[in-house]
Amino acid sequence: KIKVKKGDFFYVPSGTIHGIGKGIMILETQQSSDTTYRVYDYDRVDDTGKPRELHIKQSIEVTNVPHVDPKQSIKQVNKGTSSLTTFVEAPFFSVYEWKIVGRLNFQRQAPYTLVSVVNGAGNLVVTEDDTNQEDTYPIEKGVHFILPNGIKQWRLEGELDLIASTPGSGEE
Repeated sequence: KIKVKKGDFFYVPSGTIHGIGKGIMILETQQSSDTTYRVYDYDRVDDTGKPRELHIKQSIEVTNVPHVDPKQSIKQVNKGTSSLTTFVEAPFFSVYEWKIVGRLNFQRQAPYTLVSVVNGAGNLVVTEDDTNQEDTYPIEKGVHFILPNGIKQWRLEGELDLIASTPGSGEE
């Protein structure tokens, strides 16, 4: 068990058995997958009232034993009054924390960027490549959005704490 507090970041590589404790809210970024193996399910039931299926054999096959804490090299860069922190750069995804105070310009670095506003309020300003026209979208805590491949430049304005993720190369 690990004691957690607001704002903590944990990198949990695939093959690590883990669970989320009662009363804890998380934002989870993970490698694209449609597989979850349950080894315990807190006696939860499905839509028909039956206990949900456990996957003990499959879990044993994919669990990394013994556990090894992942090597993590958190990097922070200050840009004016804002800070950009890289929490993890893994083969299948990267995760960042952006603390924006004022305005900060960005350029596309990956095929898409998934963003969650975890605190504050401000604006997302997207620049259209063809016309240099700017479209402004108000954003605030609880808003999530995707910047697809076609958006090459954007600006964040306000006082915002965001978690962003991008896909990795998929190569080890």
